[in-house]
Amino acid sequence: MRQASGMTSLKHMRSTVAALWTGNLFAPFLMSGVAAILPAIGLDLGASAVALSLIMVGYNLGQTLSNMLSGRICTMFGTKRILLLGIGLFCMFSFLMGLAPSMGAVIPIRFVQGIAAGIISCAVTTLSVTIAPSEKRGQIISITVSAVYLGLAIGPMVCGGIAELAGWRMIFFMVASAALCEFFLLKKLIPAQQSDRGHGFDIMNGVLGCISLFLISIGSTCTFFHPAVILLLPAGLGVLILFIRREWLSAFPILDLRVLAKAPGLPDGMLATFINYGSFQGLPLFFSLYLQQVLQMNAWTAGLVLMGQTLFQTFLSPIAGKLADKYNPGLIATIGMAVTSSSIYSLALLDQASPLWQVMLSQAFLGTGAALFAAPNMASTLGNVPREELPVASGLLGCLRTLGGLMSHIIMSCTIALFMGDAGVEHEHADLFLNAMSYALILFGSLNLLGMFVSLRAFRKSIRH
Repeated sequence: MRQASGMTSLKHMRSTVAALWTGNLFAPFLMSGVAAILPAIGLDLGASAVALSLIMVGYNLGQTLSNMLSGRICTMFGTKRILLLGIGLFCMFSFLMGLAPSMGAVIPIRFVQGIAAGIISCAVTTLSVTIAPSEKRGQIISITVSAVYLGLAIGPMVCGGIAELAGWRMIFFMVASAALCEFFLLKKLIPAQQSDRGHGFDIMNGVLGCISLFLISIGSTCTFFHPAVILLLPAGLGVLILFIRREWLSAFPILDLRVLAKAPGLPDGMLATFINYGSFQGLPLFFSLYLQQVLQMNAWTAGLVLMGQTLFQTFLSPIAGKLADKYNPGLIATIGMAVTSSSIYSLALLDQASPLWQVMLSQAFLGTGAALFAAPNMASTLGNVPREELPVASGLLGCLRTLGGLMSHIIMSCTIALFMGDAGVEHEHADLFLNAMSYALILFGSLNLLGMFVSLRAFRKSIRH
């Protein structure tokens, strides 16, 4: 009887992990996939290079706002319920994206898609850490994280191929159908989660946090509309300071920053996450445009090349998880940061005459570094957090991860606007685009080098603990 019960429990865990894995696939698939088809969207809707970059900025902004709020909301209403809400929203707005008539509709739809993606990410992270036995936490986290990498890997190729055969709108109709099926799968397989509706929700803090990030994003990226827009940046920073102060003093914080003091190395691990994702999250857009507009590849071929990075992330992520279980995960994460930094610097050397093998080799090293960092850093960062604080810590980690991605796309958008203005990304403007890409990559590599020392400091603190 005891053996049968153990087998049933193991089977249930496997089915739960499988359901979480599939749920974690959609958001990254459309993130990298849309980056690959941006030239097709721009051609169809008559968009400039800067406007196309805002499609990615809007998606990341939505993810960041969602991750800021999702951790506390999961605690209050149950993680399963919130996960189903995220999948439902993702399905609905994927369908609307396929009907979008103009860029004025595309950007806000992508923003709401980002909100749904953030909900999914936070809920899946929380459930992965919650259901995992301590001795297998690194492996289970790495399995669910591998879905993110697989989605990022196949997104450019699949979306590029569909765009070539049936147009870019068909991609979103197909994703909406698949997400609807996933909704019912998750509803059946994921066990119900406890909720704590007695825990308050500080609405004013939530509003202040959303306003601050919105103002910072608009002030950083939309100065090409009017120079005065940059005034929104200091206003957003001021509101952000007010938000942090209220959060620290609030009885019911949205992101309980006091959780940072409850686990050794937690602040440094989260800062390393912010820096790492801020240094390479925007790269798929750069290289989609580089391959298609500078090297003159079609969307499907460019997608095949872009798969290199994320395929390495996908296949090496479980190995990184096992290494994190066997050795100190902070050490593995630090090595990953070092590999990522060196690969970004190598990508800055690309030009119009670069051979394809150089692009693919650099992408492979970038994927290796990202895989060695992600799951071990998550295991190291969340492994010592008290169980009751996991939803909030997961939400905070997800917020910093997507905030890093938002920063990456803001830097990317600003460099494109600075070097290219309103010009389209076309072959005759290749020199302008390459200058923008080179300067951004040097900055990203330097940020990642800084993140390596932050990760090393977190590792040392965990050793002392």
